[in-house]
Amino acid sequence: MTYDVIVAGAGPSGMTAALSAARNGAKVLLIEKNGFLGGMNTAALVGPLMTFHSEDRQVVKGIAQEIVDRLIKKGGSIGHIPDPIGVVATITPIEPEILKQVYFEMVAGEPNITMLLHTFISNVDKTDEKVKSISCVNKSGTKSYEAKFFIDATGDGDVAAMAKAKFEEGRKSDDLSQPMTMMFKLGGVDYDKIREYIKNNPEQFILGKNIDLKKYVAISGYFDLVTKAKEHNDFNIMRDRVLLFEGINPGEAFINMSRVIQLRGTNADDLTQAEMMAHKQIDEIVAFLKKYIEGFENCYLLQSGATIGVRETRRFKCKYTLSLDDVLQGKDFEDGIAACAFPIDLHDPKGEELNWIRTSKSSYYTIPYRTMLLNHIDNLIVTGRCIGASHEAMASSRVSPTAMALGEAAGAAAALAIKENIVSFSDVDVPALRELLKSQGAVVDKT
Repeated sequence: MTYDVIVAGAGPSGMTAALSAARNGAKVLLIEKNGFLGGMNTAALVGPLMTFHSEDRQVVKGIAQEIVDRLIKKGGSIGHIPDPIGVVATITPIEPEILKQVYFEMVAGEPNITMLLHTFISNVDKTDEKVKSISCVNKSGTKSYEAKFFIDATGDGDVAAMAKAKFEEGRKSDDLSQPMTMMFKLGGVDYDKIREYIKNNPEQFILGKNIDLKKYVAISGYFDLVTKAKEHNDFNIMRDRVLLFEGINPGEAFINMSRVIQLRGTNADDLTQAEMMAHKQIDEIVAFLKKYIEGFENCYLLQSGATIGVRETRRFKCKYTLSLDDVLQGKDFEDGIAACAFPIDLHDPKGEELNWIRTSKSSYYTIPYRTMLLNHIDNLIVTGRCIGASHEAMASSRVSPTAMALGEAAGAAAALAIKENIVSFSDVDVPALRELLKSQGAVVDKT
């Protein structure tokens, strides 16, 4: 069977791409390696979502906001709240298990989407500058699928790489990518003790202004206790702080502290080693929290990610490369199709440093359509964290809300191409695409 659009990967960008294309009349095949939808947010427990806002202005809406609204109705989110750490304007806590349910419900409501789970892309058949089909492998064997247009939302750009599109990995100085992290969830956390400690030791934390920790707790801190634990050989992970976010349910905490460095998320041997190292680190982190941090004395492991969280892999050579200056200057592009208000969040590829680079919380930028357009491949587009961006710029644009906005644009572009009977993503009428996105409730510019 030939589809209008094949979307590879059902993470935050792939989900919105498939929904956007299908709602605009395209017949979509959605292919996902896991047995569920949601990508890093569900498989790797990556959350909260950061960020939908620049100060008081919401810069990511559309399908992404619909997903949040559905989560709230099912008790899977408390919505957008001020960031207790003060890095961004708002954060959006989520429960990953409920997000899985929301995504299944949304796909079930779209007759134009066919789903194929537990399936990996194994090969791309490309002639000249056009992808003809992709081959997939799963429990049924190997099978090829044809489409007029293809959207690579795998995060790692697997389809584009197989199609021989050019890419970079890591920073220019040594080709190293940002560390990988295994998120995990704890139960039995006493937040009353944590709030009391923060109240008595505010200098040990990065805190936003006028934050009500009684409503929600997020922590970047305990610097002295981490240093003390390292001096006593009780904490040997390349982290300088405790980083955690309160869960949706009482007594739960999502922990973002493991750090696996100098391994590639596109190498199977490296990924295997990374999973082993990260799970070992979980034991060390839990032991540290129980011994040193008041409120964690009776905590216990509830869940770890089904896969390690990967921050950075391939970044493709596209018709435009988002730069550090674009981010810092809050640039607004004429062909902007998504927005991002997240700072440059650089985790040191070799060590424990975490650097946030930003101008102000009111600064945000738009991302040009050209960052998704591959050179010399007409009917394949990339979306999510593997778009054309520098190592530094990607450290900002990689976040889930922006990936959702990019995916919605990619799906809308594919649907427009089908309707206009054109053969290349590059020929899509960008003003028409921007108007379509606005009609779907998405924000696509700064005016």
